[in-house]
Amino acid sequence: TINSICHRNNIAFLAGDVRGLFGWTFVDFGSFQCIDVDGENPKTSFIAGITQDPEGIVSIVDTKRHDFVNDEIVRITEVSGMTELNGKQFTIKDKGPYAIAIGDTTKFSPYIKGGFIEQVKTPHIFEFKPLSDFFGTKIPLESIILGDFSKFDRTDVYAFYLQGLLAFQEKYSRLPIPGSEPESLEVFDLSRSIATAAGTPLDTSHQPWITTLAKGSSGVLSPVATIFGGVMGQEIIKACSSKYTPIRQFLFFDALECLPSTPLTEEECKPRKTRYDSQIAVFGESFNRKLLNLNYFLVGSGAIGCEVLKCWAMMGVGCGENGKVDVTDMDTIEVSNLNRQFLYRPPDVNSHKSRVAAQSVKKMNPAMKIEAWTIRVGPDTEDVYNDAFWERLSGVCNALDNIRARLYVDEKCVFYRKSLLESGTQGTKGNTQVVVPFITESYGSSVDPPTPETPVCLLHSFPNNIEHCLQWGRELVFEGLFVKEPEITNNYIDKPDFISTLSQNVKLSTLETLDRTINHRLTTFDDCIRWAREQFEEYYVNKTKSLLHNFPLDYVDQHGTPFWSGSKRPPMPIQYSVDEPLHVDFVVSGAFLKAYTSGILKTEFKPNQEEFKQMVEHIKQVSSRIVVAKFTPKKVKITTDDTVTKEEPTEYTDEDENKSRIILSKLPPPEKAQVYRMNPIQFEKDNDNNFHIDFIHACANLRATAYGIRTVSRLDSKLIAGKIVPAIVTTTAAVVGFVNLELYKLCCGDKTLSHYRNTFLNLGISFFGQIDPVKPAVKKYVNKEYTLWDRIDIRKGDLTLRQLLDYFLKEHHIQVDMLGVGSALLYASWMAARAKDRMNKPMTEIVREVTQKPLPPGNHFMLEPTATDEDGNDIDDLPRICFWHK
Repeated sequence: TINSICHRNNIAFLAGDVRGLFGWTFVDFGSFQCIDVDGENPKTSFIAGITQDPEGIVSIVDTKRHDFVNDEIVRITEVSGMTELNGKQFTIKDKGPYAIAIGDTTKFSPYIKGGFIEQVKTPHIFEFKPLSDFFGTKIPLESIILGDFSKFDRTDVYAFYLQGLLAFQEKYSRLPIPGSEPESLEVFDLSRSIATAAGTPLDTSHQPWITTLAKGSSGVLSPVATIFGGVMGQEIIKACSSKYTPIRQFLFFDALECLPSTPLTEEECKPRKTRYDSQIAVFGESFNRKLLNLNYFLVGSGAIGCEVLKCWAMMGVGCGENGKVDVTDMDTIEVSNLNRQFLYRPPDVNSHKSRVAAQSVKKMNPAMKIEAWTIRVGPDTEDVYNDAFWERLSGVCNALDNIRARLYVDEKCVFYRKSLLESGTQGTKGNTQVVVPFITESYGSSVDPPTPETPVCLLHSFPNNIEHCLQWGRELVFEGLFVKEPEITNNYIDKPDFISTLSQNVKLSTLETLDRTINHRLTTFDDCIRWAREQFEEYYVNKTKSLLHNFPLDYVDQHGTPFWSGSKRPPMPIQYSVDEPLHVDFVVSGAFLKAYTSGILKTEFKPNQEEFKQMVEHIKQVSSRIVVAKFTPKKVKITTDDTVTKEEPTEYTDEDENKSRIILSKLPPPEKAQVYRMNPIQFEKDNDNNFHIDFIHACANLRATAYGIRTVSRLDSKLIAGKIVPAIVTTTAAVVGFVNLELYKLCCGDKTLSHYRNTFLNLGISFFGQIDPVKPAVKKYVNKEYTLWDRIDIRKGDLTLRQLLDYFLKEHHIQVDMLGVGSALLYASWMAARAKDRMNKPMTEIVREVTQKPLPPGNHFMLEPTATDEDGNDIDDLPRICFWHK
């Protein structure tokens, strides 16, 4: 066989197939060396101390728990005192969240300070067996990976079912007739015979699922094919790159819980000579018709959105007489999208994603009724996505990349009681969540915590990794010099009262910016070269020397601990040299960007190659002759508290006021300052001719060099500074396949909690985990139970405030103490005079009066009360309350 030939020659072999709601993959890479089993960045930690004893306990700086595990190999560097450890590798033992053991250190010098630990990734050899070794025998459990662990009892039986199905196919030269009971029983008998011959008799408990799978085995479903296409695509990447852990050696998966609860017949599943016959073979014609008439809203048409639309076109979602798909995405297509958002092509760059995606899937399935929107979904577009829009939907699918938008859509789905399909990917990792009204919790019930903010001190003065340097380069330097300074200048020109609206803590800094951009405006390109060279001196010489002046290398804190220890690295000044490419890159990119923002250059893009080469030589010559001012040491306040994530406002003194007056007296009035208008930069990571990434890359790597941090490539700088979430087509495909299996279940309309699955996967380490969704939390008020899906709907027209309060007391036995809409307070029991004045006014009039705004779009608004029961006890939780005024 092909596999035997490949195995003998150590050629990677991969096989797999999908049959209805069942799929399998077999992997044989022979003797395979994996150079990186998980594809993750090496684990790192900073050292706080090392004992001099037989165990050699290394204490980790306690700002973060270490991730090391027993028997991992690490390399230690940057240790002062116990220098014998530097550059050496050790096999470690885990000694708790903040300590590891490296072995006997008794013969080494005493530890003084510092140190850095980094995981050393070592190659791993995997030995595979050929397919012939497994057929006709019971496959060992360690050679099988399940896609759904809730079906653990089927683990070693799947192989016998597969062999039985293949035996049937070989016997009849076809697969079982869709829905055929006799032929499905024959598949079971064949499977049982093969299992018995292998010494593993099958009992009748396996008959129901084997025969059910066999009945639909002639069908090929887009979601299942998408899952296994993604999985097998990732295995090909592993074979080619020697990166990530391959499947060893079988992957089996079925999703029988997708089927309708009513048993299907041959008549229901017979071919109709349509493009959906494969789907009908599994689910039947009635279900297929229902699927075609779904009305679904897809929010986002990026990587996941493209894959979802492709699947829906294949499945027929929105292709029926009463079906429709709405897709919205306000973004336009960028060059970097083309490697994974496959509905787009190079000519589509700068076009709206949703429109191009809709056109592309119409070519796949002309019957799809799809409408493309370019309006984002949010509070400010509720006049577009109104009650009528949401109420006609069968469900919603999110394909978003930010939590705020996901939470908003989730909130709308809860309000309108619509199902929601959620998913996300990051590299080889992915997850899906299904939200079902009254059955599961919502997405917002257990949302991930926000990404922690970088402490001010790490960003400004004490970076310890390249991410800190790149964030500094992008947010503080690039944004400060080329975005905020031009914007401040233009605000002064365009807004006559701009200065008077400034708060005191930013007044002087703003005026100092205007002093630079107006009173001391650069007028030539050589001015910009000098400016860029001076910025180099300021960031990499003056600020470094200032930090070391305030905290010398031998500085100790109040406890006698060396200040420059743990995660704090002392920086060293960098002497500018035109022979250092990174130095020149900083000045070249800085000069071009400054010249564009100052209006000296008409474009921010690089000139042609020959002209650019000449300009670089000119910049090198000019910058080498510039004499910069010498550093003058002085004491300054430097934040060292790593718990502070926001800059503290500076105190505005009398001296600051005098400086502000002097600058202001020199500024021309706004109406005469039009000639000083600037061009703010809009950061664009995907255009390599605009100097944006060039500047940030040089800026961050120079800072890393100064602090002894490992530098990164331009591509890595682009990924980190551009906040590009790693996304690959294999993971996207697998995740979307699992999403659409849940869509099948939602379409059935008769599923319980145990039928649905939330999925977590990591294709890099061949991990698949499926769990039941979480039930919605049950709460109580006045002896009534409710969940987030319940609410109090008040549909009695535009009641007066008095009528509304009486309604709460009579119908729900609660006494309202306060009543609000959003942040507006409509009623408070202790505000007697105002309450009395409003008692007989309609609620809509009170809302308009208090908010000073028109009513929210639609015919309802949400009320937010605080209340007590009839005995005067506070009610902590109430269902959401919707007031329908029409």
